[in-house]
Amino acid sequence: MEFYLLIKIFLIGLAIFSWINYSSKRHTNNRNLKDVIKDRISIRKLTENEFELLEPYLNNKWLVFPYKYQSSLIDLEVSKIEGNCVRYSLYTNTEETSFYYEIDGIELFFPYNMYLHISDFNVAEVVFTEKYAFVVKINDYDLKTAAESQGGIICSELDEPWMYEQSFDSKMPEDEQTSNDTVVSVKPNPDKKIDFVKLLEREETPLESRNRNKKGNGLLSAIFLTLMTVFFLIYWYSNNSTILILVIFSAILSIVFYWYQPRSKYDLNNVICVKGLIKNKNVSKKEVIIGEDYILNIPHHWLPFLPDKSSLPANMDISVSDRKLIRYENTLSINQEIEQFGAPKFAKHNLILLITGTILSAVVYFQTSLVDNAMLAYQFFNDNITARNLQDESTLKNSPIQKGDLVNIKISGASCDVNEKKNENRCHTLFINNQPIDIETNYIVSIAEPIKNLFKDNFINTRVDQDVIAAQQYQDRLIELYKSFDRITSQYQRYIKESFTKLIDIGKIVITVDKVCKVSEIDCLSVKKELTALFDIQVSDDLSDWEKFVNESEINPNHDEIVSVRNVSKLDNSISRLKADVITRLKSVVSDYQHNKSSFRIDLSENSYLEMGKLEHINNDKSGPVSLLNVEYYYDVLFAKAGNIDIVGRVSDIYYRDDNSISGLKIKANSHYSTNLDELFSFVSPIFVSLAVFMITALVSILNSVVICYKLLANHRRKNKILAIYKNRII
Repeated sequence: MEFYLLIKIFLIGLAIFSWINYSSKRHTNNRNLKDVIKDRISIRKLTENEFELLEPYLNNKWLVFPYKYQSSLIDLEVSKIEGNCVRYSLYTNTEETSFYYEIDGIELFFPYNMYLHISDFNVAEVVFTEKYAFVVKINDYDLKTAAESQGGIICSELDEPWMYEQSFDSKMPEDEQTSNDTVVSVKPNPDKKIDFVKLLEREETPLESRNRNKKGNGLLSAIFLTLMTVFFLIYWYSNNSTILILVIFSAILSIVFYWYQPRSKYDLNNVICVKGLIKNKNVSKKEVIIGEDYILNIPHHWLPFLPDKSSLPANMDISVSDRKLIRYENTLSINQEIEQFGAPKFAKHNLILLITGTILSAVVYFQTSLVDNAMLAYQFFNDNITARNLQDESTLKNSPIQKGDLVNIKISGASCDVNEKKNENRCHTLFINNQPIDIETNYIVSIAEPIKNLFKDNFINTRVDQDVIAAQQYQDRLIELYKSFDRITSQYQRYIKESFTKLIDIGKIVITVDKVCKVSEIDCLSVKKELTALFDIQVSDDLSDWEKFVNESEINPNHDEIVSVRNVSKLDNSISRLKADVITRLKSVVSDYQHNKSSFRIDLSENSYLEMGKLEHINNDKSGPVSLLNVEYYYDVLFAKAGNIDIVGRVSDIYYRDDNSISGLKIKANSHYSTNLDELFSFVSPIFVSLAVFMITALVSILNSVVICYKLLANHRRKNKILAIYKNRII
């Protein structure tokens, strides 16, 4: 028992002696440092680059541990020292907890692991702090070379002490650190744990910068491609050749911005080097968290190799601009990936252009009848196209027209099919007939003027004058008289007070109605009864005395009659129904006339149509289908005065009569076509430009789809190669 006690006392004494010796040696070195600083000879000034490389060690106390932290240099003077370099260490529980390097009694700190270049005899260039000297050059190995060899990474000399605030069991002074084998108890304090420490901030390497897309996102190129198409469509509908300049200019800018690489994309971003613990990994968001809430984005293929939560600190490089992890220890590194397998392919701008090109191609396709334009161009370049100018009905019916011919029809007597649904001024089916309808066999045609009068706005014309006012006053007095008589006789009756107006030229109304009602299939019973009800004339229920009423009207056509407003309203309703019947009958006659064998039919296929100004006025008339404009148009058709047409288009089908003469054509009309073929296929013609614009948009779409497939495949192969290397590494 006493023997073990003696050994214990001996070991304690030895430890105390070692500590005293360690402290004494460092104290002596501190005095030597002050003497050297006082008597030193400066060989040069510290360069700006060297100072920047030393700055991390002046800003972070953990980078110089176990040396005493110094936040500044005493000056920028560089001195030279020579001699043998010795490393002194202090061990606690067999682990090295403190050390320092010394040349000629001066403590030296070697940044960026420059101690690896120590030799038997050393020549060092140093700058001084108040406690030790920083080595900036050792045996021709300078600070810049050392930093580059470390790839900008700064590590402390020990594995983990930097992660904790230190507490010492002994009460030794902070500036005493030297010896050989003295024991001092140094232990970590877990309550003061730091999650991560920023070691250094640097610029990313050229290889790391290639992990970013240095091209634009394709948005500007897509915008100008869209503008090119918009300007083309304006040109297509306006046929203003000056707009072609904007089309060409936009196309050029779209190409320029596709290859344009902003200068800012070539600027090297800042990268911070940290050492810390991963607290959490979010696989779905491809993120890891270090520190309290410092979220880092990570490459997707790194997910399997990063720990969910790390227990040991690791060196990490982080891109400042996007907080992306670009290096984890020496295992995962964007720089190494690009060096071995090349940079990843970026397809965002290709995707934008693919979508834009596809949409614009569809717009051009459906807006310009592109298939017909292409077929016409194919026929032209193969000398297989015939252009015909047709200006009269005889030529139209007897011309040797073939499918695919380009025709220009300029002719009169054309009308739009009355059975076609009205659509503003657009007409898809036309009939050409230069022979007016036979008046003798069509009564409704012979009474054109009476029917037109029926549809005039003032056909039923009324006014209030002195005669009407006098009649109204007479009625009022008569009603008051009746009421007075009722009060005397104690009889009470309700008397309806009528409003009166004067119906002008009632005889003309009767004469017109009589003529219109002679048209077959027209029901006039109601309107005749309403007319006779306006007069105190006894007419039989079957209106057998109607002719007598008409004869009196012919004798006095300008007769005016004071009538009840209520009766006028009933008459107006009956006239409206009569108009509707007349329009239906007139339309039927026009339809029969148009479909007559002598008529020539033209069908404008698919989306082609002919704009007819007269139809626009008719369809926009507030009176609707029962209007004077409609009636006048129908009579113009029947008298072969409907209007002139000028159609240019490609024949897609031909209709024949029994005698093999042409009865009609089906035409894909296009206002941009011309029978002047040189003009039609010039470089500024809408047909040529439409094909060129479609080829550009389609080519953009096709090429970018191919590029996207290539890039996706290349990235997939690259990823597999990287994973093959990483899967055997243990993180």
